[in-house]
Amino acid sequence: MPKRSNRGFLIAFSALTAAILIVSVVLLSALQISGIALVRFPDGTVMLGEPDKAISAHRSEELPPAYLPITNVPRPEVSVGTVEPDGELVPLSFNEIYKKVAPSVTAIIAETIYGKATGSGFVMSADGYVITNNHVVEGSAEITVMLHDGTEYPAQIVGADRISDLAVIKIEANGLSPVEFGNSDTIEHGDPVAAIGNPLGIDLRNTITTGIISGVNRDIFVQDPAGDIKMNVLQTNCAVNPGNSGGPLLNQYGQVIGIISSKIMSSTEQSVEGLGFAIPSSTAAPLVAQLIENGFVTGRPALGVTVDTSFSPTVAEDYGLPAGIRIREVNELSDAYQKGLRRNDIITHIDGEAVSGITDVNAIKEERNAGDVLRLTVYRAGQTLTMDVALVEEGILR
Repeated sequence: MPKRSNRGFLIAFSALTAAILIVSVVLLSALQISGIALVRFPDGTVMLGEPDKAISAHRSEELPPAYLPITNVPRPEVSVGTVEPDGELVPLSFNEIYKKVAPSVTAIIAETIYGKATGSGFVMSADGYVITNNHVVEGSAEITVMLHDGTEYPAQIVGADRISDLAVIKIEANGLSPVEFGNSDTIEHGDPVAAIGNPLGIDLRNTITTGIISGVNRDIFVQDPAGDIKMNVLQTNCAVNPGNSGGPLLNQYGQVIGIISSKIMSSTEQSVEGLGFAIPSSTAAPLVAQLIENGFVTGRPALGVTVDTSFSPTVAEDYGLPAGIRIREVNELSDAYQKGLRRNDIITHIDGEAVSGITDVNAIKEERNAGDVLRLTVYRAGQTLTMDVALVEEGILR
């Protein structure tokens, strides 16, 4: 069959002008890259800042999350690397990519305790399963999905994962246009890519931006009150702005090879442009399958606490307290809560090993499995307590 022109991907752009938006919203987490501290916002934007000032947005008891019970829900299979009937993939122009994929891209409108937040997503099955970022929908009481043609549907969360920043939501619709998944393992530096999403909200929805793959296998670290998160991502210079989070990063065949996760923006001290990240499709596909099947990703042991990241050994010394990790919140579904661990307790040792930060806790936890028991040494109001606490599956703590 005749091959389509690839010239659309070979056009060189003489200049790109990036609009810089500084959004003053509650911080969700802090991102650290090569020692530079960055703060990530609810829409996926991250800005340079101080990690110990990061504020985690927790779900409100008055505004329960919009989770969908996963019993009796159909389970579409997730595959990677769809090819054309004749077995040959042909490159597309940017215009052809947009026409192929735009009908599958959605806007996500989430009602949270902080107001409405918008992000992007894309249809993965004809019967209404949509993929987006966890941080786009986390803590939502109501979620609305707007399709390419402007039709709106209420949505519920099927499954979500804080570690990978992935979520699957469901709308009651049929006959939708699902995307194709490409194999991100084959992506190389300099490969042409495009992103489709909703920068700055629904007013600019269905925007396409183009660029190249700037880096593969990039390790970035997200600091979170529940522990530092290591993510392996694709790096791109596609223009990515607030509202793009959860949208697709596409290869030259119009296949999804990444899910946009964050964008570094400038601060008053430093300016960073042309730096965006996406979760590789080969990483996301098996996790999405687990989210649909279980509602969470299995095999991730958790203690079930969030910690006060400002409580450093120096702060402890200033207040005459022992070094350790000070508890800010204990999940009531955790064994830690059942065994009596409470807010403002200070964990000083785990299995006899001194801990001074959540990173120490995670290093111990990662060598264990759900169900394993840790012996905690806890300081509380001048007394030292000992608790035997079992790790649990992180996915049940929601």
